[in-house]
Amino acid sequence: MKKIAILMSSGVESASLAYHYLSKGFLVHPLYVRSGIGWERVELWWLGRLWSFYRKRFGRILPVRVIPFGAGLGPSDASREEGLEIPLRNLTLIVSSALVACRRGVNRLAIGSLGIYPFPDNNREYLSRVEELVSEGLREEFRVETPFMGLEKWEVIKEFYGKVPYHLTFSCASPAGRHHCGMCAKCRERKEGFKKAGVPDPTYYLS
Repeated sequence: MKKIAILMSSGVESASLAYHYLSKGFLVHPLYVRSGIGWERVELWWLGRLWSFYRKRFGRILPVRVIPFGAGLGPSDASREEGLEIPLRNLTLIVSSALVACRRGVNRLAIGSLGIYPFPDNNREYLSRVEELVSEGLREEFRVETPFMGLEKWEVIKEFYGKVPYHLTFSCASPAGRHHCGMCAKCRERKEGFKKAGVPDPTYYLS
Protein backbone atom coordinates (compact mmCIF):
# COMPACT_ATOMS: atom_id res chain seq x y z
CA MET A 1 0.00 0.00 0.00
CA LYS A 2 1.22 3.49 -0.84
CA LYS A 3 1.95 5.57 2.25
CA ILE A 4 2.63 9.21 2.93
CA ALA A 5 3.06 11.50 5.91
CA ILE A 6 1.14 14.76 5.76
CA LEU A 7 1.39 17.93 7.77
CA MET A 8 -2.16 18.13 9.03
CA SER A 9 -3.70 20.92 11.04
CA SER A 10 -7.41 21.66 10.75
CA GLY A 11 -7.33 24.26 8.01
CA VAL A 12 -8.92 24.20 4.58
CA GLU A 13 -5.73 23.22 2.78
CA SER A 14 -4.60 20.44 5.10
CA ALA A 15 -8.12 18.97 5.28
CA SER A 16 -8.17 18.97 1.48
CA LEU A 17 -4.66 17.50 1.41
CA ALA A 18 -5.76 14.58 3.59
CA TYR A 19 -8.73 13.89 1.31
CA HIS A 20 -6.49 14.19 -1.77
CA TYR A 21 -4.29 11.30 -0.63
CA LEU A 22 -6.92 9.19 1.12
CA SER A 23 -9.09 9.22 -2.01
CA LYS A 24 -6.10 7.93 -3.99
CA GLY A 25 -5.69 4.91 -1.74
CA PHE A 26 -2.77 6.07 0.41
CA LEU A 27 -2.17 5.06 3.99
CA VAL A 28 -1.91 8.49 5.60
CA HIS A 29 0.34 9.32 8.57
CA PRO A 30 -0.93 12.70 9.88
CA LEU A 31 1.64 14.82 11.73
CA TYR A 32 1.07 17.99 13.74
CA VAL A 33 4.01 20.12 14.89
CA ARG A 34 3.21 21.92 18.13
CA SER A 35 5.39 24.95 18.84
CA GLY A 36 3.46 26.98 21.40
CA ILE A 37 1.46 29.26 19.09
CA GLY A 38 -1.69 30.63 20.70
CA TRP A 39 -4.24 29.02 18.40
CA GLU A 40 -2.86 25.46 18.61
CA ARG A 41 -5.07 24.22 21.46
CA VAL A 42 -8.25 25.05 19.52
CA GLU A 43 -6.76 23.86 16.26
CA LEU A 44 -5.99 20.45 17.79
CA TRP A 45 -9.55 20.17 19.09
CA TRP A 46 -10.93 20.67 15.59
CA LEU A 47 -8.26 18.39 14.14
CA GLY A 48 -9.56 15.60 16.37
CA ARG A 49 -13.05 16.00 14.92
CA LEU A 50 -11.72 16.17 11.36
CA TRP A 51 -9.57 13.07 11.92
CA SER A 52 -12.56 11.13 13.28
CA PHE A 53 -14.53 11.94 10.13
CA TYR A 54 -11.78 10.62 7.86
CA ARG A 55 -11.16 7.58 10.05
CA LYS A 56 -14.81 6.56 9.76
CA ARG A 57 -14.95 7.25 6.05
CA PHE A 58 -11.64 5.81 4.85
CA GLY A 59 -10.06 3.91 7.73
CA ARG A 60 -6.59 4.34 6.19
CA ILE A 61 -5.49 7.22 8.40
CA LEU A 62 -3.31 6.58 11.44
CA PRO A 63 -3.68 8.49 14.74
CA VAL A 64 -2.33 12.05 14.65
CA ARG A 65 1.23 12.23 15.92
CA VAL A 66 1.83 15.52 17.74
CA ILE A 67 5.47 16.57 17.47
CA PRO A 68 6.69 19.06 20.09
CA PHE A 69 8.89 21.87 18.82
CA GLY A 70 9.55 24.39 21.56
CA ALA A 71 10.53 27.47 19.59
CA GLY A 72 7.39 29.33 20.65
CA LEU A 73 7.45 31.62 17.62
CA GLY A 74 4.20 33.13 16.43
CA PRO A 75 2.93 35.73 13.97
CA SER A 76 3.80 39.34 14.69
CA ASP A 77 0.37 40.76 13.79
CA ALA A 78 -2.57 38.44 13.05
CA SER A 79 -4.69 41.32 11.78
CA ARG A 80 -2.60 41.67 8.59
CA GLU A 81 -1.55 39.06 6.03
CA GLU A 82 2.03 40.33 6.21
CA GLY A 83 1.99 39.90 9.97
CA LEU A 84 1.16 36.19 9.73
CA GLU A 85 4.71 35.25 8.82
CA ILE A 86 6.37 32.84 11.24
CA PRO A 87 10.16 32.78 10.69
CA LEU A 88 11.50 29.45 9.37
CA ARG A 89 8.03 27.95 9.69
CA ASN A 90 8.13 25.53 6.77
CA LEU A 91 11.72 24.53 7.50
CA THR A 92 10.95 23.57 11.10
CA LEU A 93 7.73 21.81 10.10
CA ILE A 94 9.46 19.71 7.45
CA VAL A 95 12.60 18.83 9.40
CA SER A 96 10.65 17.87 12.53
CA SER A 97 8.22 15.78 10.52
CA ALA A 98 10.86 14.14 8.31
CA LEU A 99 12.54 12.56 11.32
CA VAL A 100 9.26 11.06 12.55
CA ALA A 101 8.24 9.94 9.05
CA CYS A 102 11.53 8.18 8.39
CA ARG A 103 11.35 6.31 11.69
CA ARG A 104 8.02 4.98 10.41
CA GLY A 105 9.55 3.95 7.10
CA VAL A 106 7.87 6.75 5.16
CA ASN A 107 9.95 8.81 2.75
CA ARG A 108 7.26 11.16 1.47
CA LEU A 109 5.84 14.20 3.23
CA ALA A 110 3.03 16.37 1.87
CA ILE A 111 2.38 19.96 2.86
CA GLY A 112 -0.63 22.02 1.81
CA SER A 113 1.26 25.21 0.93
CA LEU A 114 -0.27 27.27 -1.86
CA GLY A 115 2.58 29.71 -2.28
CA ILE A 116 0.24 32.70 -2.12
CA TYR A 117 2.03 34.44 0.75
CA PRO A 118 5.18 36.44 -0.12
CA PHE A 119 7.19 34.73 2.63
CA PRO A 120 10.72 33.53 1.77
CA ASP A 121 9.99 29.89 2.70
CA ASN A 122 6.65 29.72 0.91
CA ASN A 123 7.61 28.74 -2.62
CA ARG A 124 8.49 25.54 -4.45
CA GLU A 125 12.11 26.53 -5.07
CA TYR A 126 12.79 26.93 -1.34
CA LEU A 127 11.01 23.68 -0.50
CA SER A 128 12.97 21.82 -3.18
CA ARG A 129 16.20 22.97 -1.56
CA VAL A 130 14.92 21.80 1.82
CA GLU A 131 13.99 18.47 0.22
CA GLU A 132 17.56 18.07 -1.06
CA LEU A 133 19.11 18.94 2.31
CA VAL A 134 16.83 16.58 4.22
CA SER A 135 17.61 13.77 1.75
CA GLU A 136 21.32 14.43 2.13
CA GLY A 137 21.11 14.45 5.92
CA LEU A 138 19.07 11.26 6.03
CA ARG A 139 21.27 9.54 3.45
CA GLU A 140 18.18 8.52 1.54
CA GLU A 141 15.73 10.12 -0.85
CA PHE A 142 13.03 12.10 0.91
CA ARG A 143 10.29 13.84 -1.05
CA VAL A 144 8.37 16.95 -0.04
CA GLU A 145 5.15 17.07 -2.04
CA THR A 146 3.12 20.23 -2.61
CA PRO A 147 0.15 19.22 -4.81
CA PHE A 148 -1.65 22.56 -4.28
CA MET A 149 1.31 24.85 -4.92
CA GLY A 150 0.31 27.64 -7.29
CA LEU A 151 -3.41 27.41 -6.56
CA GLU A 152 -5.54 30.01 -4.81
CA LYS A 153 -7.54 29.07 -1.72
CA TRP A 154 -10.81 29.44 -3.62
CA GLU A 155 -9.60 26.97 -6.26
CA VAL A 156 -8.88 24.36 -3.59
CA ILE A 157 -12.30 24.95 -2.01
CA LYS A 158 -14.07 24.68 -5.36
CA GLU A 159 -12.23 21.46 -6.22
CA PHE A 160 -13.01 19.68 -2.94
CA TYR A 161 -16.30 21.25 -1.86
CA GLY A 162 -18.84 18.54 -1.07
CA LYS A 163 -16.05 16.01 -0.47
CA VAL A 164 -14.11 17.62 2.38
CA PRO A 165 -16.04 18.40 5.60
CA TYR A 166 -15.18 22.09 5.67
CA HIS A 167 -17.61 22.57 8.55
CA LEU A 168 -15.07 20.66 10.68
CA THR A 169 -12.11 22.81 9.69
CA PHE A 170 -10.60 25.65 11.66
CA SER A 171 -8.17 28.42 10.73
CA CYS A 172 -8.21 31.49 12.95
CA ALA A 173 -5.35 33.44 14.51
CA SER A 174 -7.45 34.89 17.34
CA PRO A 175 -10.00 32.23 18.33
CA ALA A 176 -12.75 33.05 20.80
CA GLY A 177 -13.34 29.82 22.65
CA ARG A 178 -13.55 27.22 19.90
CA HIS A 179 -14.93 29.61 17.29
CA HIS A 180 -13.55 31.74 14.48
CA CYS A 181 -13.24 35.39 15.46
CA GLY A 182 -14.27 36.46 11.96
CA MET A 183 -11.93 39.46 11.95
CA CYS A 184 -8.31 38.26 11.81
CA ALA A 185 -6.38 37.88 8.55
CA LYS A 186 -6.94 34.12 8.52
CA CYS A 187 -10.71 34.51 8.89
CA ARG A 188 -10.86 37.18 6.21
CA GLU A 189 -8.89 34.98 3.84
CA ARG A 190 -11.21 32.07 4.61
CA LYS A 191 -14.35 34.13 3.95
CA GLU A 192 -12.92 35.42 0.69
CA GLY A 193 -12.02 31.89 -0.41
CA PHE A 194 -15.57 30.58 -0.09
CA LYS A 195 -16.95 33.73 -1.66
CA LYS A 196 -14.68 33.48 -4.71
CA ALA A 197 -15.42 29.76 -5.04
CA GLY A 198 -19.10 30.65 -5.23
CA VAL A 199 -20.15 28.13 -2.58
CA PRO A 200 -21.77 28.52 0.85
CA ASP A 201 -19.33 29.08 3.72
CA PRO A 202 -20.18 26.51 6.46
CA THR A 203 -18.03 28.36 9.01
CA TYR A 204 -19.48 29.93 12.14
CA TYR A 205 -17.89 33.34 12.75
CA LEU A 206 -18.41 35.41 15.88
CA SER A 207 -18.43 38.55 13.72
